[in-house]
Amino acid sequence: MPRRFDTTRWSLVLAARGPTEDRSREALQSLCQIYWSPLNAHVRRRVGSSNEADDLTQAFFTGLLERETLAEVAPEGGRLRSFLLACLDNFLANEWDRARAQKRGAGRVVSLDAETTAERRGMEPRHEETPDRIFERDWALTVIGRAREALRKEMLADGHASRHALFEPHLTGETAGRPYREIAEELGISESAVKVAVHRLRKRFGALLRREVRETVATEEAVGEELRHLLAVLSSAQA
Repeated sequence: MPRRFDTTRWSLVLAARGPTEDRSREALQSLCQIYWSPLNAHVRRRVGSSNEADDLTQAFFTGLLERETLAEVAPEGGRLRSFLLACLDNFLANEWDRARAQKRGAGRVVSLDAETTAERRGMEPRHEETPDRIFERDWALTVIGRAREALRKEMLADGHASRHALFEPHLTGETAGRPYREIAEELGISESAVKVAVHRLRKRFGALLRREVRETVATEEAVGEELRHLLAVLSSAQA
């Protein structure tokens, strides 16, 4: 029997297929708030101004909530990451075209660099670190960061703040953390007990990470695919 896909913010948006539905609008608004950071950073790289990027990002989200954009989204292929990036690039292209048509100094002026303009016209970028690739990295870091924060809150709620501080550096196999032996001595437990605790923590982190990814895709099958993609993006960025 196929596993039931729990209702998420994004699946709710896709099911409603339009911002006029109250639940859909609230879900999309929540998702926009959560992923403001990578989208805003994407705009900032394209326009080169922090203040202008803030204004444009806010205008983009406002327009997204007001227009019937969602009616064009196919539920069977919906990934929030791809959807928002496509909508954002289209919005910026329209802003750029509108700015060029206005008289100098009138209205909002958007300045896109030459490489960005070439990409929008389908030309090959000059190097691999394109704004879209950097956006995917920022998106992945946001998703992972939210999972880490959820885990931290869980441990604090259980009264394990000190353990979180000791174990967290080992969460993803990083080597910056203190040796297990030192942690064991400080906690008064065996080194093997520390290894078991870290293993359990990693397992819980994995579950929280899947939960975060699940909020951004339309099907259960897409969760694993999206997670693998995001981890591959980070791995490529670190290589």
